[in-house]
Amino acid sequence: MRAQFLRGPFFGDSLQSMRSLALHRFFLRFALAGVHIFAWIFVFQYFYFVESDIANALARTALLYALSQTVHCLATPFTARFLLVGTRRVLIFGVLFAATAFVSLGATFEGFWSTAYIGAAIAVYAISIGLYRAIYWIPYEVEASVQRRTHISIFKEILIALAPLVAGLFIVSVEEGPALILYIGAGIILLSTIPILYVRDIHERFLWNYRETFVRIFHIENRHMVVESFLEGISGAALILFWPLTVFLIVGWSYGMLGIILSLTFLVAILMRGVVRRLLRRLHLTKSVFLNMVFAITPWLFRLVVATPIGIMLVDSYSYTTTPRRLGVDPFSFEQTADGGSYVDEYTALKEISLALGRIVICLLGAAAVLLISIPAALVSIFLVAGLSTAAGVFWSRSV
Repeated sequence: MRAQFLRGPFFGDSLQSMRSLALHRFFLRFALAGVHIFAWIFVFQYFYFVESDIANALARTALLYALSQTVHCLATPFTARFLLVGTRRVLIFGVLFAATAFVSLGATFEGFWSTAYIGAAIAVYAISIGLYRAIYWIPYEVEASVQRRTHISIFKEILIALAPLVAGLFIVSVEEGPALILYIGAGIILLSTIPILYVRDIHERFLWNYRETFVRIFHIENRHMVVESFLEGISGAALILFWPLTVFLIVGWSYGMLGIILSLTFLVAILMRGVVRRLLRRLHLTKSVFLNMVFAITPWLFRLVVATPIGIMLVDSYSYTTTPRRLGVDPFSFEQTADGGSYVDEYTALKEISLALGRIVICLLGAAAVLLISIPAALVSIFLVAGLSTAAGVFWSRSV
């Protein structure tokens, strides 16, 4: 059921509103693409420096990520009710939580807190990220604002693709680079609030109460959507958390090399995915379940054997080019259902909760695996589960 539309635009016409929303999304995506993944790597490094044990550091990072997703899951039905006060305010509050997360983490690594409070400050980062995801409800007009693939939109995608490269080089080139890049990311995120003021204010009523929202997850009519989102959550967390950490270890703990790899793979995807899509349409293979399952699982199988930066770039380029699940090519900033152009309604909330549950499950399994078995075997297990989940998600989505 669509959430009830209560009031029209507050000021500004629809075109101006969509342009303002697109500008806001550009600033936010640029900041997240450049800072988000590095933030989790900073957390991993901190845990490693505390105990000098990679397994414990990986496990703690995974559990912290699970904490952020737990907050996201539990807070989503509550924050959805805030849509009644207007999407503009909701967007601003979500952006403030994201900025707070990076400022908190930057202050932590700059030594602002005493040693006794560092753990609590890092937990504040995870909780703030979870609250940002829970409260950041994108207006449904985002779907209309991204339909046309113009030269300007492609230019924006290229700039966003370059964000990891710029961030990685900045970190290794500037003294206190990790803290400063977090502050810069927070500043750009705060800058994105200005265009929000010109986005039309839409008021929507979320029809389910808190308990009913979770009960609806188990309704048979929602099973298909919930399972598909749950499977996507499993593969998404493996791609957004475990794979970048693995790449970071492979490239010798180099921020610069990690940034280069991410940016190059995104650029290749921008240049090649249109060619691949046209080729598949010409061969009438876009709806082939078998081919889509091959595209879904083979990148994960390739990730099991790559051990060089060139191999990583080839595998990720292949992955982002053949299996684009979201708009854009930066999976590290696209983590929400509405990012795909979904309407904001009760079923969007179910998708968000299911995504979060999938991420929590793979994080808990991953944390247990790295502690109980060897790190290589644990990572292989995580990527195999992610590959199977991705393939199962493709099959499940085509089974309707």
